[in-house]
Amino acid sequence: MSADTGIRDAVTGLYVREYFDDVIARELERSRRHGIPLSVVSVVIRDFDRLVAAGEDATVSVLVEIARELGRNVRETDHLFRWEEDEFLLLLFGADAAACALKVQQLDQLFRRWRDGGGPIPAAVRIRVGGATHEDDIVFASVLQASRAMARPGAAPATVKGS
Repeated sequence: MSADTGIRDAVTGLYVREYFDDVIARELERSRRHGIPLSVVSVVIRDFDRLVAAGEDATVSVLVEIARELGRNVRETDHLFRWEEDEFLLLLFGADAAACALKVQQLDQLFRRWRDGGGPIPAAVRIRVGGATHEDDIVFASVLQASRAMARPGAAPATVKGS
């Protein structure tokens, strides 16, 4: 039995949301200790209900392909989570606001090509990407909330700074 039992999603192999608390506590401490930024990127499958209506095989296939592509597009030091049924979270240690914005743009372009029929998932699947950066000593929940909000239509990457 794997040491990862209970912290990995059975479908995607990514870390589960419940494991996030352990990881974020450690990464925030490291970020504060070394004065290094920490960014979070949220990837949301839009119209997830429509995908589910297409059947379990289609849903699993899309989730696995997204997880696989995210894995190919992060560094070994980053953490990937299946945050919710329709959402993935990337925790990027050492990524400042510019690096976060670049990652959001890179992933957005990738998934836009998929939506236009150039990828391994049905073209009808729409994916939104948003990000935020923790650069000062603030509550990380604000950064997480900002990242998730950025994955909504019409939003741009943001940097959240403390007072």
